[in-house]
Amino acid sequence: MSPEKPNRFPQLLEAFTWLLYVALYKYGYYLSIAALPNPGFDNFPHLSVMLYAIAMTLYIVPFYRIIAPALLHRRQYTIFFLSTLLYFTLVPKLTNWMVSYVFTFMTDGPSHNFYVSQFKLYGLHARRLFTGWDLKILLTDCIAFLSLAFTRYAFAVEQGKRLLEKEYFRLQVDALKAQLNPHFLFNMLNSIYGMSLTGNKDTPTYILRMSDMMRYILYDGKETTVAVEKDLQFMEHYIAMEQKRYPNAAISFTITNHAQGRSVVPLLFIPFIENSFKHGAHRVNAEGRVTGRISIENNEVNFQLTNDTLSQPISETQYGGVGIENVKKRLALYYPNTHELTIRHDANQYCITLLLKLQP
Repeated sequence: MSPEKPNRFPQLLEAFTWLLYVALYKYGYYLSIAALPNPGFDNFPHLSVMLYAIAMTLYIVPFYRIIAPALLHRRQYTIFFLSTLLYFTLVPKLTNWMVSYVFTFMTDGPSHNFYVSQFKLYGLHARRLFTGWDLKILLTDCIAFLSLAFTRYAFAVEQGKRLLEKEYFRLQVDALKAQLNPHFLFNMLNSIYGMSLTGNKDTPTYILRMSDMMRYILYDGKETTVAVEKDLQFMEHYIAMEQKRYPNAAISFTITNHAQGRSVVPLLFIPFIENSFKHGAHRVNAEGRVTGRISIENNEVNFQLTNDTLSQPISETQYGGVGIENVKKRLALYYPNTHELTIRHDANQYCITLLLKLQP
């Protein structure tokens, strides 16, 4: 499972708010109040006014970045409402007066008179407790940046939920792997035990091969995904061991891989192959067959497996046990809506078809 990319929408929305609302709308608003001359008919005359608009908006940064998120995350909605009311009632009066005062020293020419008049106006506003707000700007500031605060909060909550889901997902997958590995080892040891009973001289070689396979389970099996080639090689080793265990059985399995560079969930197909050997008729009947193939083209996987069964029909639960249930859960976790598993069984055959799309 690839790491989730962070959502950049809140940052983009914040940037557009400052660009479109502050640097353009508020700039145009103050420019219209200033009524400054524009003999050259420039699109953006008197850029100091744009800087003034930005400076006049800085007062709201602590609110939407610190105060609002803290109160919303604590679900202190009443305090949030009262804080919003007090903040927008009192803070802009003081900051507007201070910013205008600073700009009276920073500029000269026609814009200087504008900043002087603004300084005097906001000085009067600051001395009045219940009157003297520039409501046209105050209300639009409130709407624009409260919307931004709520958006940031909503995305933060959603990100928290995703992290919790991801952690739960990881724990669930780890539990499934822990369930699969002992089950697989048990079946492998049974295979080696069967070879030893017949006095097969290749038993030591296959014990080493099993050691390599277990190394794959313990180390590569811990990864979320592995290279397709590694998993297919593991399958080849396992099938070779079973063919050695049942030398007279009609076992046929073909592997076609044209998906270099692709990854797959480890040990996804092995439980099906395990159960075909565990329950196949070839164990007691030389005419019993196990036939399978896996074909991978680009990101499309076509896995098919058929084995003859004993005359007594068995249920899917009896046939699958731990391994098949494990696969179903892993498919649902790793390949939601991108896989199709079909299991068909009767008195003579058990057939499995699995189609899925690999992730890049």
